[in-house]
Amino acid sequence: MESVPLVGSAYHTPYRPRPGHRRVRDLTVHEWHQPIDVTLMLRERPGALSIAHSVAWLHEAQRRGVQRVSGEELQAQHACAESDRARVASWAHRNGLRVLNDDPLTRRVTVRGRTGHLSELFGVQLQQMRWERPHGSVEYRGHMGPVRLAAELSGVVTGVFGLDDRPVAEPQLRQPHASRPAIVSYDPPEIAAVYAFPRMPNLGEGMHITAGLIELGGVAHRADVESAFTRLALPPPEIVNVSIDGTVPESDPDGADMEVALDYQVLGAMVQAMAPRARVTIVAYNAPNSERGFMNAVAAAATDRLHRPQAASISWGSPEDNWTIQGMRAMDSLFASGSLRGVTYSAAAGDAGSSNAELDGRQHAEFPASSPHVWACGGTTLLALRGHLISETVWNELALDAGAAGSGVSWVFAPPDYQARNGVQPRSADRHTPGRGLPDGSGVADPVTGWNIVACGKLMITGGTSAVAPMYTALWSLIAASRGSRLGMPHPIVYARRGRAFNDVVQGNTGGPYAARKGWDAASGWGSPNGRALMRELGQRQHSLELIR
Repeated sequence: MESVPLVGSAYHTPYRPRPGHRRVRDLTVHEWHQPIDVTLMLRERPGALSIAHSVAWLHEAQRRGVQRVSGEELQAQHACAESDRARVASWAHRNGLRVLNDDPLTRRVTVRGRTGHLSELFGVQLQQMRWERPHGSVEYRGHMGPVRLAAELSGVVTGVFGLDDRPVAEPQLRQPHASRPAIVSYDPPEIAAVYAFPRMPNLGEGMHITAGLIELGGVAHRADVESAFTRLALPPPEIVNVSIDGTVPESDPDGADMEVALDYQVLGAMVQAMAPRARVTIVAYNAPNSERGFMNAVAAAATDRLHRPQAASISWGSPEDNWTIQGMRAMDSLFASGSLRGVTYSAAAGDAGSSNAELDGRQHAEFPASSPHVWACGGTTLLALRGHLISETVWNELALDAGAAGSGVSWVFAPPDYQARNGVQPRSADRHTPGRGLPDGSGVADPVTGWNIVACGKLMITGGTSAVAPMYTALWSLIAASRGSRLGMPHPIVYARRGRAFNDVVQGNTGGPYAARKGWDAASGWGSPNGRALMRELGQRQHSLELIR
């Protein structure tokens, strides 16, 4: 069968695994006959208005005011072509694959087949591999070289996900280092006061505020929920779990459970403090930790017509080098699709400085924070008293091996329009090439001036940009609730107005060439938020391509 390589689908180059990875063994006969699910991403409809053009149109609309379009128009513009869907389905059936799901809105087709058969169809030799990481090794199913497509699918299929189930992300969470204990810590409502989060009229009575969390591990323990919100004298939010690809969350008391606790307590408590009479729902999209799982969780938040989250928080990520090009491009497309529907995504920018704990002496931006359609969240060290900000610098505890704010310039994504046209011109310190600069904004992340949470039955202090992502998600959710419609991307207005609704952070660096200065910088973005000022700038009902039901 004639086949062609799929550009961007290789993680390991042919015959040479990446450093730290090695082949363990061939798959067993039993594994070879086990069924697995693979998701194919299809191209955008040929000749139609692309998502990238719609994003640009939306940016202009936010400046000038253009009426919204209906969900039917949106689907017609951005769904894959019916002929492409039919071609993929026909190929699958002819090759004995079962089509499990066909989502034209996000251009994904999921098929199921035996591992060995799929290996042959996509021209890869699947193997069991091991990744030796500083905190422990992990085994996964992977392959050398690119995926190969049947000639009839070339140009139609832009990504194939699920053959490789390599873990791609880690929670961006830090606790105080033994040599540098916390000097001060804050409850989430205290941070809401410091950053001037807007209080809802009538304490939120009659409002239903819904926000999402994308989680790749860990569970929310009911006892921790009750203890945390009782301690803060706030009503607990409703927590809804949505399973992605059949995932059943497993408890991890020493790791991901703390991440989940931090996420829902920061998000829930900051929203409830500003709207204690509102009905607050947090939807956790629980997915496998793989490119396919992460991608499907992003798509689920974008297209969830039952819960309709106003914003979604992502505290998981890793350096761009840990992803395939097809994976980053596909997820960025889904972030764009979600933002056009009004969902605001916020992602942690990393907790290991601009090098992102890589040892090659170069700078490595974090993904998915480096997606141009995500609000990238950096970190600061904050001193505040009685709700008033005293001082704020870029978080950097690298000298103590205790972390630092993630930052930098993407080598995958070009500078987005909202940066380029507003005088923000990020350039990589290594390659000296332009790219999407991050973060967009920051917030307290240094565990030395950390957040109080309850996890695994204990009150503890924690930090990391994992806390900043749900913090911004709480703010976007409050602004969306106040204006009566989902927000989508806040970037165009924030950048066009030169970050005037932010507390400019002008001191500190992220351990490399990126340092804070006046205005936007690739260490702190625009700085930390002034919530009430952002509400004034974004609070009027802006026009978006939100689905209208």
